[in-house]
Amino acid sequence: MGRVRNLLFVFALVGALMPTYGSRAATCTSSVGPGIAPPARTPSGMAGFHASWYGQSGYMSLCMGTKATATVAFYNSGSRGWVAGRMGETAYLGTWTPEPGQDSASILGGDGTMGSPATGWPRYNRLAMQPAPYVGPNQIAWFQFQVVAPPVPGTFRVALRPLIEGAQWMEDFGVFWVVTVLNTDGTAPPPPVVPPATTTTTVVASYYGPGLYGNRTACGLTLTTTLQGVAHRTLPCGTLVHLKYGVNEVTIPVVDRGPTILSREFDLTYATKLALGCPDMCTLSWIH
Repeated sequence: MGRVRNLLFVFALVGALMPTYGSRAATCTSSVGPGIAPPARTPSGMAGFHASWYGQSGYMSLCMGTKATATVAFYNSGSRGWVAGRMGETAYLGTWTPEPGQDSASILGGDGTMGSPATGWPRYNRLAMQPAPYVGPNQIAWFQFQVVAPPVPGTFRVALRPLIEGAQWMEDFGVFWVVTVLNTDGTAPPPPVVPPATTTTTVVASYYGPGLYGNRTACGLTLTTTLQGVAHRTLPCGTLVHLKYGVNEVTIPVVDRGPTILSREFDLTYATKLALGCPDMCTLSWIH
């Protein structure tokens, strides 16, 4: 009887705890803003390959690690059709400036290569391919691609531009997506605090951490994948550093000593690398 009583107690305890965990998991809710309507008029009949932006789905507020699908429409405003699977005639969406840069990998999506997350893109620098086998002049192609929220709160962007693979980039309409990554409690992260800028210096930074997680930093903190900060050779511990990469900016403290390679000014923690959208090594603007 005592054993039966103990088992009943365990089952009751598990049942009591399950709603608690469920309620915690449900504190963050992702959402998508309203779509952006097409323009009143679009050009057409231009000689060669051309594309005009024709609307897109809304910007996203996502919980960390959540995936969502973005849709953007482009109108074939040229005289030539887009033919899937034929080099020099297939329309793609490519990564563009200012973030992450032309043909650069994005923190928001990719094919799993070049440090990009695996979200089903054709390549790390190609968000989507034309959805139909043929998109003729004056027809609309509805491109779709999936993004994933990085595991740190913040605001991230991916810019795109249509191209005919192997032939040319088509018109740049400044199309981009803003993805706001929410805090674990579902609230929006605050905008970064920007200190008064006196000097902007271009510096090289890399990231560090693998093999060192769980160790104490020179400033007395525990190095983890979520620690925000940088390592610097001479700045005092706790000194706030304002860094900018593309359109992303962070203000974070000095938490460690480094880097050991003299050509690099900072070593970024993994969370700082994600917040800035940097590859493993990048050129930053240090505003101080």
